[in-house]
Amino acid sequence: MRILKGLFLILIIHFLFSCNFTFMPDRDGNDDTPSLTWSDDMFEKEEQDDGITKTVFKINDPAYWTAKGTTIWTVWGENVQTFTERTVSMAKAYGYVSGGYGMVFCQGEYEVEGRSVHAMLVVMINNLGQYIMGKAIGGVFTDYGWWKNTSHLNQTPGSLNEVTVFFDETSHEYCLNINGYEVDRFTDNSIPALRSGKNGYIIVITPYDNFPSVGIDVCFLEEK
Repeated sequence: MRILKGLFLILIIHFLFSCNFTFMPDRDGNDDTPSLTWSDDMFEKEEQDDGITKTVFKINDPAYWTAKGTTIWTVWGENVQTFTERTVSMAKAYGYVSGGYGMVFCQGEYEVEGRSVHAMLVVMINNLGQYIMGKAIGGVFTDYGWWKNTSHLNQTPGSLNEVTVFFDETSHEYCLNINGYEVDRFTDNSIPALRSGKNGYIIVITPYDNFPSVGIDVCFLEEK
């Protein structure tokens, strides 16, 4: 009987870590929010003949699979003097469906309360048909409204979604378009207010991703 109970427990554990759950953590879970980690090596870039750069993030290393999750971002190039508009097509072929992935923009080092910290604006989507917008200062992410649903996102794993962010000079708002449809806007009024900086990408590795069996596979397509 003890052996049967042990086998049953093993089957339950295997089931929990192999199923594609759609759990989304509560907004109030600030104590479990992981800090952001910069990495350039984990984003592999490939120049294509059509002038599009394909950037792939692919990993199944358990070292990045923690109880609180891991958020990894990268930026490149020189500072954009004034942000106007940016379009990225992105797709997630493998990985936990609620795990976010998307773009970083207006990233740079800023003086906050007497110390120099990294700050950036972030837009992410997931494979549940949801998006989130926010700002990270010193590795701490604050959202402009928690994850929201939209019918304009393709939810099939591996399907491309075109995400565009542009700055409306009239309303002084950042506008989010998904697959050609405007879905939301936000205003960055908090100090420091961001209007320039570097561009990049961001990936969330959740505690519910299946490492090392499946891992995460995300690609970004962008003219740059």
